[in-house]
Order: sequence, then structure tokens, then C-alpha cells
Amino acid sequence: MIDQILQSITEQYCPLSPETLSDIKNIAHIRYFKKGELLAKEGQFSDELYYVAEGGARAYYLLDGKTITDWFAFENDFISSVVSFFLDVPGQHQIEMLEDTTMLVLKRDDVDLLCDKHHDFERLGRLSVTKTMMQLQQRIVSIQFKSSKERYESLLEKYPKIELRAPLGDIASYLGITQETLSRIRNPKSGI
Repeated sequence: MIDQILQSITEQYCPLSPETLSDIKNIAHIRYFKKGELLAKEGQFSDELYYVAEGGARAYYLLDGKTITDWFAFENDFISSVVSFFLDVPGQHQIEMLEDTTMLVLKRDDVDLLCDKHHDFERLGRLSVTKTMMQLQQRIVSIQFKSSKERYESLLEKYPKIELRAPLGDIASYLGITQETLSRIRNPKSGI
């Protein structure tokens, strides 16, 4: 399975040398998570980076008993408790599995080691961080300048089957709208 995952990473991000692939195989491991399982909790330290091979997850904040989703990760996406991973401080997010999920897992120290040893792995890191930053920037612009309907349509372009994979409440939260507004957008003739 790890060979298939590494092939997907090279196809989605950048080519990796046989030496780099060999070192990743020796360091990384595959983990399986059940739907609803928490990968990270607010206030905990996390030194792991995850690549979603199959399945999906969401990152969210807890505020006054409500969850505010701000990140979805499905096949070929990386996810982590970003603040904790990069700054070695307690995380601010919860990360929950939306489905049974298979992930490739790397520890922070191993990522650093691979970056120091392999220029192509360092490039992979830069490309994955850039992709995440661009998605965040696009989300901010979307919230500031697009209508609710346009935000919803953009999300469907990115994740065409998200409505089958994530609860509508999580999707509405991600879009910055109520679930009732999402229902109206999805079914304008219903008059909800």
C-alpha cells in the first residue's frame, strides 16, 4: 500500500528520487482511522503530518459549544494540527475523520531529516505548504467577496462529492453560513 501512496504523492505534487522514496518507506507508517475518530484535539501537542490516501477529515475549532469547520482534507491532501506541528505548541484545532480513512504518517523530526537529506522532499514540503496556503487565501477571498451561493459552487468544484462525504452542518460552517441558508442554496424551489 505504501508504494501506491508514494506514487500518488509523486503524481500529485512532484517526482521523488528512488533514494527519497526508499527513505520515506523506512520512516513513514500507514495508519487507519474510523469515521468520527479524532486525530488531534485542541490543547494537545501534535508532531505528526498526515497524507490522506483514502477517506477524509475536517479540522475545526470549538467555540461556545459549537464547531466551526475551516479545513477539509480528502484524497491527496495533507493535513495536520498546523500550529502545533510547525511551532511545537498546543494545537488550536480538532481534527475528525469524516469517513474511515487511511493515512501516511510522518513525524516532524522525520520530515526535518528528509528535508535536510533530500532536496526533492524539501520541494514536496514547499509545494504542499504552498497548496495549503493558496487554499486558505482563496477561502478568505471567497468569504470576503463571494455570495453564499458562489462559495458553495466553488466548494463543489473543488470537492464534487462533498455533500455525500461531509455533514451539511460542517459544510455550512466551512462556508460561513447557516444550515438553513445552505438548504435554500441547494434547493431554491423549496422556499425553506
